[in-house]
Amino acid sequence: MTSHPRDFTREIVAAIDAVPTLCDHVHLPVQSGSTRVLAAMNREYTREWYLERIAWIKAARREISMTSDIIVGFPGETEAEVEETATLLEEVGYDAVFCFKYSARPNTPAIAMADSIAEEEKSRRLQMLMERQREIQRKSYARHLGEVMEVMVEGHNRARGQVVGRSSQNKTVNFTVRQAILPAVGSYPMVRITETFPNSLVGEAVEG
Repeated sequence: MTSHPRDFTREIVAAIDAVPTLCDHVHLPVQSGSTRVLAAMNREYTREWYLERIAWIKAARREISMTSDIIVGFPGETEAEVEETATLLEEVGYDAVFCFKYSARPNTPAIAMADSIAEEEKSRRLQMLMERQREIQRKSYARHLGEVMEVMVEGHNRARGQVVGRSSQNKTVNFTVRQAILPAVGSYPMVRITETFPNSLVGEAVEG
């Protein structure tokens, strides 16, 4: 019987639902969508175990955005296993992923494995996954068009005449204001989304 790491996904979801001031965002690293590759990485979970946690997050009362970490080109990874990772991206619908090519790390079990995948192939696989994820994000971010959301101000881009902030789902929002005095860093203006991109939202502040 496979053992799994202790996780606090249910507790995190319950906390987000119960505490209005918490962000609607969870970062849940997966590394690979292939159970065999996960075992080779010495991960103590399977694809199915991971997707069960994703189901808990999606069942929350609040809509929680999700991000993750992905590694491609792990020694012995097959083309079919890369596709398993691609289908995982689509099944989960991440709002962002941090995707990396495998490279040997000291003091890890993989250091003794033959790095059998050429660097060019790792780059191809990485590009394929990033393109698939970009399309997922394009559709995900497009859902916010016309929405009015609270945005935490992080700074000002005076060259573009925009205020820079983040939504409760940890998405970057660049917006304009009509008044001469810009909202202070740390404030929470309401913003109407007027344009969407795969990695950011654009909007204008709603006058109070």
